[in-house]
Amino acid sequence: MKKYLALALLFCSYSHAHEPYVAPLSYLTANTQIPVIAGYAEEALNAEHALKQTTLTVIQPDQNQLQVQPTSTLKSATVFDLALPQSGTYQLGTKVSFPLKYVQHNKEWKMLFDVAADKAGNISERDYVVPSDFKKAPVPVSIQREWSIQSYISKDKSSAFQNKTDAVIQVEFKTHPNDITAQQPVQILIKKSGQALKNAELLIRAQGQTDKQALKVPVATDGSATLTFPYSGQYLVEVSEPFNSTAKPVNQNYTIISLGVLPAGK
Repeated sequence: MKKYLALALLFCSYSHAHEPYVAPLSYLTANTQIPVIAGYAEEALNAEHALKQTTLTVIQPDQNQLQVQPTSTLKSATVFDLALPQSGTYQLGTKVSFPLKYVQHNKEWKMLFDVAADKAGNISERDYVVPSDFKKAPVPVSIQREWSIQSYISKDKSSAFQNKTDAVIQVEFKTHPNDITAQQPVQILIKKSGQALKNAELLIRAQGQTDKQALKVPVATDGSATLTFPYSGQYLVEVSEPFNSTAKPVNQNYTIISLGVLPAGK
């Protein structure tokens, strides 16, 4: 019970402030091997907590797929030691999921956590509910929240690749992800289970930015959108579906992609 309570409290902080990501130490390299860092972060790409029990899926330039186990026991980040035997583009990805319970409160669906009233604080200051908020025990709806976290690394050169991902929400780049430059528009197409996602929520965060500093990008009804990165550096591109607090909750899916944007004129 204590372990579950601690996990529930931890997820309360993750649910909106901390999000998982995966990113190589460098997106373009001539190295024969390179570290890949993953973790939960409140500030984009600045890992604060390690992922637990995760494996990195790597699709090599020749399209062969392999699984890489983490090589660290750090508390602040998960580190993978990635060999780069081939020239070209490697696709990186893994998944993180967490079970959630939702209940209706004042005609809105909110997350339910089994936390004592004196630990939860005033309901007006939180976006979740606890059992003591109800006179009668509510009947919860159980769902899964899943993040698909992805990235790309190119050794020596960028190469064409097939977008092999089992993520529920897919993002297709019209420009190679390792060839994106600052101030140049980049076209993307967002799909869910192979079909255009009409109501996607698309956010961009530069390294160090919190969720409150994220730039919201409009998405057309055909799932297309245009990204423009103002400066070179690392960014997270985050795609999800907006949460409807008046509709019965269903499984939630997020796709988060880390990118290294080149200086303008490169």
